Amino acid sequence: MPEAVINILLLFFGAAMGSFIDVLGSRYSKNNSFRAALGGRSRCPSGKHKLEWIDLIPVLSFLFLRGKCRTCKASISWRYPLVEVLSALIALFVPLQLGFGIPALFWVVCLWTLLLISLIDLRLKIIPNSLIVLLVVLGLGLMTFKYFNGFFDELIGFKGVSLMGVHYLTFRIGTNALMNHLYAAILSLSLFGGVYLLSRGKGMGMGDVKLATALGAWLVFPDMVLALVLAFVTGSVVGITMMSLGKLKFKSNVPFGPFIATGVTLVFFFGYDIVNAYFQTFGLF
Repeated sequence: MPEAVINILLLFFGAAMGSFIDVLGSRYSKNNSFRAALGGRSRCPSGKHKLEWIDLIPVLSFLFLRGKCRTCKASISWRYPLVEVLSALIALFVPLQLGFGIPALFWVVCLWTLLLISLIDLRLKIIPNSLIVLLVVLGLGLMTFKYFNGFFDELIGFKGVSLMGVHYLTFRIGTNALMNHLYAAILSLSLFGGVYLLSRGKGMGMGDVKLATALGAWLVFPDMVLALVLAFVTGSVVGITMMSLGKLKFKSNVPFGPFIATGVTLVFFFGYDIVNAYFQTFGLF
């Protein structure tokens, strides 16, 4: 099958998954978990009428309808096409980054899960334990696959282990890649757990602590450091911008899950480039 056709199919499938992710993120409730989210047909948030297939084509329906409900003409939130586009880009560019194979499949599901976590955290300011468990199970599954397929063999070096490329060899602790996963989890637990305890849950939620720690199953030590730095940087930029616009107060409780997800995503796609640019800027590499 031609590569162009495969890429188009990945985009369509990713957009369709994005629509499903948005439904889960919009319907999830703390009391009913995801059970209520999976039931019932899609309805217009404004008119409450059932939507037909023509209203539910990912991205295209929004464009064809010019952002208006076909029946009641109410405005459709930009969140719907945005989530669908992000999901489609994940489906397309993760395989392009890693090549088609088991690791790419795992990472696609991981980033989709982080997208879902972000939607729920933004809406309810909670991170479901079920999604954290899913990330841990999938992360350990990917680690097991890599272990039995030689990805952690030092003869291969950094390939398949770190998202920072050759820079992993500079910043790793020791030579055991599996231990560097453990160090990443310990770092996240110590940092986020410390903030949670010192602020008594006001500066950081327990869900953020569990999410960051769980991601140790996905990122090795130096990758995790960069992901957390980027999470705090993007969180600070967004927070300061919103305060300057008067949309956020200094003591407001801001969900941090989306920024953790952003940090991980940036490291996945641009980890090597970010570190390389930093070294070149300061003449260190």
